[in-house]
Order: sequence, then C-alpha cells, then structure tokens
Amino acid sequence: MGRERITILDGGMGTTLECLGHSVSSELWGSELIFENPDIIQGIHQKYYEAGADLVETSTYQLTQNNLSSYLKSTSKEELSESEYERKSQGILKSAVNLVYNSIPSSSSSSSSEKKGVVFSCGPYGSTLKPGAEYSGLYPKPFGPNSRERNYFQDSEIEEEENSIEKLSEFHLSKLLNIALNEEIWKKIEWIGFETIPLLYEIKSIRRCMKKLNKILRNKYSNIENNEGNDEIWFIKKFWICSPFPDGEFPQLNSSGSNQHVPIEDVVDTLLNNSNENLGPLPNGIGINCTNPKYLLDLSKKFTFALSQKIKIGDVKLSSRPIFVLYPDGGQVYDVNTRTWSIPTNGPASSEEWSKGILQVVNDVESTKGDNSEYIWNGVIVGGCCKTSFDDIKALKRNLDDQILQ
Repeated sequence: MGRERITILDGGMGTTLECLGHSVSSELWGSELIFENPDIIQGIHQKYYEAGADLVETSTYQLTQNNLSSYLKSTSKEELSESEYERKSQGILKSAVNLVYNSIPSSSSSSSSEKKGVVFSCGPYGSTLKPGAEYSGLYPKPFGPNSRERNYFQDSEIEEEENSIEKLSEFHLSKLLNIALNEEIWKKIEWIGFETIPLLYEIKSIRRCMKKLNKILRNKYSNIENNEGNDEIWFIKKFWICSPFPDGEFPQLNSSGSNQHVPIEDVVDTLLNNSNENLGPLPNGIGINCTNPKYLLDLSKKFTFALSQKIKIGDVKLSSRPIFVLYPDGGQVYDVNTRTWSIPTNGPASSEEWSKGILQVVNDVESTKGDNSEYIWNGVIVGGCCKTSFDDIKALKRNLDDQILQ
C-alpha cells in the first residue's frame, strides 16, 4: 500500500463542539460560531490538521443563505433589509472557507504528499429540514414525491421526479454560487464534499448542479491565467458524493413498493452513469459517510464489486476511476427527533480500536485490482464523521504510518 494513495480527512465538527461544551441546539447546529466566535471553529480545524488530516471540511454542512438569513433575522438587534441579510449570509459562507484555510499549518509543504487542502462541505436538502431527513430521505414537494410517506418516485411520476431533480440542483447551486463567484475564496478550495446524500434523484441533481456551475465558471474565469504551474483548470473543482447507510442500507426504497432498499449497484450506476453528457460530470470521489463502522466491510466490498463490473464492461474508463471516500461515524447511534446519541454495546471502545477497524476496510479497498492488474479505485480518502474526534484522526494517521513502515 502506497501512502500517496491514501488521504486523511478530518473528523466530526458538531459533535466535537458539543464535547467541548458548546451548544449545538440551534437551527444551525453550532455553526453560528463561524461569525459569533470564529476562534473556536478555527481552533478545531487547526487541531484536526495537527492530528494528521490532509483535508479539512468547512463547517457549512447544513448552512444555506436562507437558513443563515433566518437565523440572523431572529437574533439581530437591528433591523436590516433583505439584501443586507443576504450579503451577511454570503459573507459567513466565505468566512467558513477562510477559517479552514487559515488553519493550515505554516510548515505545510507544497509537495503533493504533505500539502493540506480545504473541502467545502455541502449537506443534502434533508439537512435543512426539521427533523433532519438525511437518513430517511423523506422530502416535501416539490423536492420530493407527492406523498411524504415515501422517498421514491413511482414509475409513472417521471415528470414529477424531473421537477424535483431540477429544484434540488438549484438548491445546491445557489449555495455554491455564494463562494464560487469570488475568485479569492474559490481558489482556496480543493474539493467540494457533497455528503450524507440519501436519494438517487438527489445524486442526479448534484451532477446536474455541477454541470451548471462549471458552465458559469468557464464564462467567468476562462480568461484568468492559471498560476499553479500545471495544466489543470483551476476553477473546475474536484467533488465527491457520499451517502449514509443506516442499518447498512441506502435510505431510498425501490419504486416497486416492495419495501426493499435500492441496491448499491444502482447507487454506483447513478453516480457513474456516463451514457449521456447531459447527466453532468462524473464525481472524482464516491463512497460512504455517517455510517456505523460495523457495516463498512460489507458495504465497501459491494461498492468495489459494482465499480469493477462497470470498468470490466467499459462503462468506466481507468482514467476516470473515482477515489473511494470513507468517513464513518464513531459507532454510536443517533436519534433525529431527540438529537441525541446512544452507545451500543458492540461499538468501538477506543480511538485505537476504531482506527484499526477502519484501516482494515481501507486496506481491502485500496489493494483491490482488476483483471488487468490495475487498481480498481484511484485511491482512498478516509476520515471520520459524527462522534469522531482529534484522537480518532490522530490514531488513524499513526496506524496508517505504522503500516507503511512495516
């Protein structure tokens, strides 16, 4: 296993704030600290870099211009115009990027193996709902089906599904445009992380969103020179799409009404379907986040098999193989209604145990090769989600480095 094929991501933010004694009970889940007490947020980012993370996410998971404006209106001591609230909200999203970027250690080398990067975090539409719908995928119309009791469109609802895909693509695009049209901020971002995406049609909406975004950015930035010393188009950002697997299953049910969950084969096909250029660009990374570690080995094998089959039949070229992105939770169980965590009896007992379990999955994924002896995956990004800490990332880095030396 080559260390250059493994990138370490940071751990949880909201639950880390909670563990440090800060309230996460607001509609912004504690992210109001970006503007109310930015030193706290920046300190957490910095500690994750110091723990060994190569990539650190912004604390913008559930933030949008709308919910930021709503929060500012409810807490502001002065009355502002709608446009002023929007301008402040946009500034907060930009500040979130700067807080990560300014946390990068000054000793960070420009060499590829040591360079630190910023990931702009984008949660699903469901993260803005009360209660959150990241695990259920039950979205209201027009972002979901007519019935709030199902998270899939029936075969006869082609037009309705198309309308929801378009609405969701605009939802994600509007968030990204708050930062993408600012050259200084946009240059500081290496990845866009779409995470905890529970629905196939939201995956489709994200790819459509990225197609729209890239077109807008080509028009805006195409005449600006690349000063990075390479041939990459600097304004076209890498992005990943990850999903949660509560109880080891993708949240969306099959349209047959059989109460069966969509298989991973269909998830991977939706992520990597390249049969029509109108579908949007392929994600640079796909995988799993906010999922109990006990499900990871089985899930990752299914992801690997699905990708290997697409490579074998030529649906995915070796040159466009994605990176496998894996950042599970700490092994605890979350209740979306009470917003509390419970500890199962069979969960990892320590950071050491958690990290070694995760690395077993990473080793299996990273080393798998196809019939032509080429790696199935283009590398692995691994970190932690909710209820993971600095100690977990530190243990992950230490055990990964120890493996390389053996």
